[in-house]
Amino acid sequence: MNNELNQLYEKASANYRTGCRTPSQILAPADLDALAKFGISAQSLYDAVDDLARYGEPDKAVFVELAQMRADYFHTTLQGRPPSRIVQESELPPKSAEFEGVSWLPRIIRKAQCFLEGSLCDDIMYGCAGDRSFLKKYNATLPAFLAVVRDTQGAPAKALSFLARND
Repeated sequence: MNNELNQLYEKASANYRTGCRTPSQILAPADLDALAKFGISAQSLYDAVDDLARYGEPDKAVFVELAQMRADYFHTTLQGRPPSRIVQESELPPKSAEFEGVSWLPRIIRKAQCFLEGSLCDDIMYGCAGDRSFLKKYNATLPAFLAVVRDTQGAPAKALSFLARND
């Protein structure tokens, strides 16, 4: 799986550099099908490639680690079933929402859950600049935080405890 995800990412990066600037163009149809078998959307791959080009992160290794976690969740927990519905941006906690005085935490937890479920709308990215900035304050990574959300079913107190240990 790791090799195939790396190859798909490399193809998407090469296509992006040649001017492909939409998720549907980032890979050839057969490669998009290969990506979908992992439960990964073209939008997720595009967002990672685009953010790396524009902001210098997340890098390929982070994308592949997140994609592997999503693929494992997709195949084991969800048994390959697509989401029953897509969660829209308006349904996410606002950026100012707090848990025990920590703003952004409810939002990033819900985004992580939606990423694992494959239910995050195309307008929102788990791992966006806001998420990366939030986690950097706690010396935490996107994959490590995603694992905590996965392993605790998104319990905010446990996510906060994880962040406090890294700080």
